[in-house]
Amino acid sequence: MSPALAADDDERLSIVADNEDRLSIIIINGGEIYVRSGDAHNFSQDYQLYIKGTDTEGKRIWIELSRNGVLLQDDIVTEGSQFVYSKNSTEIFNLTVDTIYKGADGVLVKFSPVYQYLDTKLPAPQMPAESLENTSNNASSIDPELETQVKGFDMPIFLLGLGTVLLVTGFFAGKGKKK
Repeated sequence: MSPALAADDDERLSIVADNEDRLSIIIINGGEIYVRSGDAHNFSQDYQLYIKGTDTEGKRIWIELSRNGVLLQDDIVTEGSQFVYSKNSTEIFNLTVDTIYKGADGVLVKFSPVYQYLDTKLPAPQMPAESLENTSNNASSIDPELETQVKGFDMPIFLLGLGTVLLVTGFFAGKGKKK
């Protein structure tokens, strides 16, 4: 199978020419991911991005890129900064730290845009059993647990809680105006 045709279940590959007239195959083209401190995000070709830690203010984070448990690169980054990993002068990852959310349990980091290019020295991602055109129109093939969703975060419960807070706040705000 041609590497240009291979893709993970939810990903499409694109081919672009870089500034040195080489062809690059894009696995992730400007997507976004969320990673919680202490957790990792798994990418195609067995790459993992870990959030190793943060400073006390939650302004700087320590990130680590590895493949099959082998450290490839680590860096301390802030909001707006880029993390770029290249191998043999070929860019493999380019991630921008969009937002760092600090909470009681650590930090949640939003990376956007995220670019992953095919590492031609590694096996290409496998094509799903059905063609991408067939799966994009089939709602039952959508994975209920999206890759970009943080493990342990439940959006319906979050929205229900937010609605409850707004309702209670509105109730007490209305009581104060009647007096």
